[in-house]
Amino acid sequence: MTNKSETDLSLNVTAGSQTETGGAIPVNPDPMGTAEDSAVVGIGIGAIANEIGLTKDTLRVWERRYGFPQPLRSSGGERLYPQEQVTKLRLVKRLLDAGHRPSKVLPQSIVRLQQLAEESGVGQDAPDTELDRLVELLRVGRYDDFRFELLKRATREGLARFVLDVAAPLTARVGNAWAAATLQVYHEHLFSEALQVSLRSLMRPLSEALRGRGAHPRVLLTTLPGEGHGLGILMAEAMLALADCECMALGTQTPQQDIVDAVLAHDIEIVGLSFAASMPTQAVMNGLAELRAVLPPKVAIWVGGSSPALRRKLPDGVLNVAGLGPIDDAVAQWRHSAML
Repeated sequence: MTNKSETDLSLNVTAGSQTETGGAIPVNPDPMGTAEDSAVVGIGIGAIANEIGLTKDTLRVWERRYGFPQPLRSSGGERLYPQEQVTKLRLVKRLLDAGHRPSKVLPQSIVRLQQLAEESGVGQDAPDTELDRLVELLRVGRYDDFRFELLKRATREGLARFVLDVAAPLTARVGNAWAAATLQVYHEHLFSEALQVSLRSLMRPLSEALRGRGAHPRVLLTTLPGEGHGLGILMAEAMLALADCECMALGTQTPQQDIVDAVLAHDIEIVGLSFAASMPTQAVMNGLAELRAVLPPKVAIWVGGSSPALRRKLPDGVLNVAGLGPIDDAVAQWRHSAML
C-alpha cells in the first residue's frame, strides 16, 4: 500500500532463443529469405505483457487496429519489440492509467506523448533537489555514494519521515525515470536493494519489540500472484509498525490458498495487499473478489498502490487505503470498530 507508483519490473533484453512468452531473440529482418539472418535484439511479447501491464491480446488488437506497435519478427515468426517501441508503450500505459483513450494516444509520436504526459501531470515529480541528486547518483553509476546518502537520510529522518518524504517519492521518481528510459533495469534493481536495506535497518528494532506483545490488529502483508512489486508492502509494513500493529510479511506473489492458510494459522485480522499500475485492472478485480470469497468475513482486506483498479467499486470488506499517511487513521478506525 503506497501513495506512489512503484518502479516497474525489469524487461529481459538479452539475446537468446526464447519464444513469445518473453525475452529477446534473434530476428530475421528479411522474412522473404532474400538476406541472411542477422541477430537483432528485441523484447518478447510476454515480457511486455508482464512488466508493463498490457495483455498480449491488447497488444495484438492495437497492432491490428491502430498500426502500433509494429513488432519485428523472428525467423520463427515471433513478435519482438524494439526498445523505442517499448519506451512508447510505457508512456502509453501511463497515459491510459490517467484516463486517456487508446485511439487518441497510440497514433502519436513519443514527443507528443511526452507533451501529453506533461499536460496531464503524468510522471511529474515534485521539486526536491536532494531526491534529484540521489537519482543522479544512481544514473551515473555512483552506487556506493547512492547507498551511503540513502542510509544517511534514513538515519537523519527517522522511520516515519524517511518513508513518507524519501522512500515513497524516490520510488516514484525512479519509476518515472524508467518510463522515460533515463534509467535502465539494472538501476532499478540497485535502487530496490538499497531501499530495502535502509528500510529494514530502521524497522528491525521496532518490529522485534512488537513481536509477541499481543498487539492488534495482526496484519498479513503480501501481493497476489502476478504482482511482483514488493516495495509498497515494505513501506506499508513500516507505517503499520509505527501504529503498533504486529505484521507478518510473506513477500510477493503469494498463492491464494497460502494466504488463507496463514490467516487461519496466525489469527490474522487484516490482509494488506499492494498493487502497482502495471498489473492489469481485471486481474486486480478478479483477485480481490476471489480472495474475499474465501477469507473469513471478519478478516478485513486493505489495499493500496497506484493501480487504477483501486479507484473502482471494490468488493464489500475491501478497503482502499489511499496512501501511506492515512494508514494510522485506518488503524485507529479499525480499533474503534473492534471495541463496538
